[in-house]
Amino acid sequence: MKADSKDIRILVVGDNVDNVRQVRSALNEEFSSVEVSVREADVVADFEKILPEILVLAFDTLEKAQRYSLGLLRLSKVAPLHRHFTVILCSGQEVRVAFELCKKDYFDDYVHYWPHAHDGHRLLMAVWNGRRRIHDDDRAADDGAGAAARAANARLLEAMVDRQLNRGMTHVEATEASLVGADRALGRTPIPVAARQALDASRAHLAPMSAWADDFRAELAPHVARANEGAEGKRPIVLVVEDDAFAAKLIVKTLEAQPYDIELAADAHAALVALRRARPRLILMDVNLPGMDGMALTEWLKSSAAHKAIPVIMLTSEARRETIERSKAAGAAGFIVKPFTRDALIAKLAPFMSTTA
Repeated sequence: MKADSKDIRILVVGDNVDNVRQVRSALNEEFSSVEVSVREADVVADFEKILPEILVLAFDTLEKAQRYSLGLLRLSKVAPLHRHFTVILCSGQEVRVAFELCKKDYFDDYVHYWPHAHDGHRLLMAVWNGRRRIHDDDRAADDGAGAAARAANARLLEAMVDRQLNRGMTHVEATEASLVGADRALGRTPIPVAARQALDASRAHLAPMSAWADDFRAELAPHVARANEGAEGKRPIVLVVEDDAFAAKLIVKTLEAQPYDIELAADAHAALVALRRARPRLILMDVNLPGMDGMALTEWLKSSAAHKAIPVIMLTSEARRETIERSKAAGAAGFIVKPFTRDALIAKLAPFMSTTA
C-alpha cells in the first residue's frame, strides 16, 4: 500500500510533542510522507515549505485547533489559497462540536482520537478520503469544469511570487542601507578611486531592482485576472460575512432575486475558508465579528496580493464618524448602516455587481 501512498503529503500539527509523534507513528503505518510541526513560531514556514495535501490538527482541544487554523490563514498569504484537506482530532466530549465545525466547512473531517486512539483506522480512512476529494477536484479541472480550481491556483502562484519578491526586496533594501551607511562612515576619508567607483556602481545596480519587481507584478496581474474571470462565470458571488443568523437570512432574502449568488460566513475563519473555494465579486463585511473583527479582516485582505482587489462594503449598526473613518482606513470601498431597506442595499451593491465592474 505504501507504494501507492508515498506521494500523499501529510502535515501533523500540534503543541504536544508526544501527541504529535503518536499521530505520526499511526500514519506511518500507511503513508510514507508524514511531516510534523510543533513550534508555534514555525507555523507559517512549515506549512509553506511542505504545502500538505492533508493537514491533521492533533491538538488536545478544538479551541486550540481553531486558533491555529485562523492564525495560519491570517499570517500566510499562501495557506488561504492552497487546496488541502483538514482533519481535526477530538475527544469524546467534543465530538458534537467537531461535527458542527465540519458541517459548517470550517474543517473537512474529524476523528474521535483522544485520550486514546479509539479507531486508528478511522484516521487513515480520513486521509484517504481527503486524497480522493482532492483528486476528484483535479479530474474536474482536467475535464474543463475546474475554472474555480484554476483560478485558485493562479492566485496561489501570485501570492507565492509576491511573497518571494517581497523577501528579495527586503534583502535589496538591507544591502542598500548598508552601502549608504558605509558611504556615510567613510565620509571624506581618502580611499582609492577604484573602491569609490565600486561602491557607487553597487548602489547604481540596486536601483533598478524595485522597478523590476513592480513591473513583474504588473505583468502577472492580467493573467491572474483572466483566470479569475473564468471562475466567476455568468453569476458573480457576494460573500456575506455576518455572525447574526437573522441578519444573514435577511440579506439573503433581500438579494435572492438579484443575478448573483450569495455565500455566507459567520466569522473570519469561515470567510477565509470560503475564499479558498471561490473568488467573490464583492464582500459584505460586518464590523462586529467574533474573534477577528471585520475591520481587522478587511485590513488583512487588503494586504494580500490575492484578495486586495476584491471590494469590501462594511455592515455596521452605528454611523459614528469614528467607525466610518476606520472603515476607510481599513480599505473598505463603502459602508451601509443596519437596519437598511431593500432598495438601499441593492443600490449600494449595484456599482460593483454590474457586468462592467
